[in-house]
Amino acid sequence: MINSVKSSPLLGALFLTTALLAFAIQDAIVKSLTTAYPVLQLLTVRIFFVLLFFLCVTGTITGWKILHTAHKGLLLLRGVIAFFAFGSYYLALAVVPMADASAVYMTAPLFITALSVPLLGEKVGIHRWGAVILGFLAVLLIINPTSALFRIEAALPLLSALFYSLIPVITRKVGLSAHVLAMTTYNAGAYLITCLLAVLLISLFPLSTEAPALLLTIAEPWKMPDGISLWWMFVSAIIFSVAVLCITQAYRISSISALAPFEYSYLVWMITLGYLIFGEVPGFGTLAGAAVVVACGIYVVYRESRLATNEPM
Repeated sequence: MINSVKSSPLLGALFLTTALLAFAIQDAIVKSLTTAYPVLQLLTVRIFFVLLFFLCVTGTITGWKILHTAHKGLLLLRGVIAFFAFGSYYLALAVVPMADASAVYMTAPLFITALSVPLLGEKVGIHRWGAVILGFLAVLLIINPTSALFRIEAALPLLSALFYSLIPVITRKVGLSAHVLAMTTYNAGAYLITCLLAVLLISLFPLSTEAPALLLTIAEPWKMPDGISLWWMFVSAIIFSVAVLCITQAYRISSISALAPFEYSYLVWMITLGYLIFGEVPGFGTLAGAAVVVACGIYVVYRESRLATNEPM
C-alpha cells in the first residue's frame, strides 16, 4: 500500500509536519520525565518499546524476509550513531530550554551539507559554504559561550546535530536496497544494545562523586518507575515510532528540496510546547540566532535545487 502512493508534495508536507509535531510532543514528555529519571534509563526503556513496536509491525505486515539485507553493518552503525544523537540531545533538554536546544539542533542540515563533501564526494560551492559558516556563527549567538551563565550542556544540541547528520549520509549510501522497516528495526536494535552496553559499563566502572556533573547525570542510578511514568514512557515510544514512519513516508512521496523548508516547523512546535508546558520564553538571542540558522538552511536547499536543475550557480 505504501509503495503504491504517488508523488505528492502537499501530502508529503502534511506527513512531515505531523511527524515533527509528534517528535516535539515526545521530546516534551521526555524532558518532563528527566526531572525524576536518568536520561539513560529513559532512552533504554523508550527504545525497548520502539523495537517491540517495529518487530510487531514487521512480523504482522511484511514478514521477516524484509530483514535480509546486504547492509546490516551500516544499518547497525546507524543505530549506534542514533544513540549518541538522541542521548546528547536529551541530556541537553534536561537542563536547557526547549527553544534553545531545538534552535541549535537545527544546524543538522548544515552539518549534512558539510559532511557530504568528505563522506559522499559531493561538490559544495562557495555560496553554500558561506551559508554553512554563517549558520554555525549564529549558534554562538544562541548559546553565548562568553556569558557567565554558559554551561557546556548548552552545546550538547550541536553535538547531537553532528551525530544526527551522519544518519542521512548512511541512509543515502544504503539507498533503496533495504526496506524501510528493516532500516528502522536494525536501527532500534543497535540503539537498544548500545544503551544496555552503556548501562553495563556504568555499573562495572562507577564514577566518583567528584566527577563532572554532566557525567554524574549520565551515570545516575536507575529508579523503579511508577505506573504513570511507565505509561508515559510507553506513550513517548509509540509517538516516536509513528513519527519515524510518517517522516519516512514523507520523503518517499516528495522530494527533499520540496520538503526541506517544512523541517523547520519542528522549531515552531518546540518553542510553542516549551512555553505552554514549561513556561519557557525564548530570549532575543535565541530567536535571532534561530532565524539565521533557518535562513541559512533554506538557502542551502535552494542552491542545491538550482544545481539539481542545472541552473547557473
